[in-house]
Amino acid sequence: MNIYYREAKLCGRKTGNGTKLPFLMNMLYSLGEKNGELQPFSIDDIKAVLFNQHQSIGCSIKAPLPIVSWRSEAIWYELFKGEAPVYLPQCITFSNGAIDYAIVVIGDEYELRIWPDCNNREREKHQWFSHHAAVYSEEIDVFKECLETLLKHIRKEDDFEAKHPKFDKQRTSSK
Repeated sequence: MNIYYREAKLCGRKTGNGTKLPFLMNMLYSLGEKNGELQPFSIDDIKAVLFNQHQSIGCSIKAPLPIVSWRSEAIWYELFKGEAPVYLPQCITFSNGAIDYAIVVIGDEYELRIWPDCNNREREKHQWFSHHAAVYSEEIDVFKECLETLLKHIRKEDDFEAKHPKFDKQRTSSK
């Protein structure tokens, strides 16, 4: 559940391949950007998931996209032998097994991306970067519901770890 970028920068109004969004999506992007709808989360909430206390990298939740994974470290990766490496950013990915919705973090900024070709195992080169911005309110609502559910789960796990005597003993023995 990695999402691939050609560069270490947010794509914004472009697809992962660098092409402009279709006209209607571009218009909705402009409106969403002005209204702040494309940035519905705080970076602190996103980082609470990426750098959770129990150091997990994924889980399943009761949400529209129940399969969740996250990458807390960005890396460069050789995807195509002999070609420039691609960038795998920090991200939180929600999936239903057919499509991925990703909150991509680069630096202290993030964007919401949808990758319809994520599970196509016979994908062509351009499909590795076929993700696009989330601009429709239904898509953004799915992100909101999934992240809210995930945050509740992460906080519950972090609280459990903080209160559990097993973890307390490990902390004192490592000092």
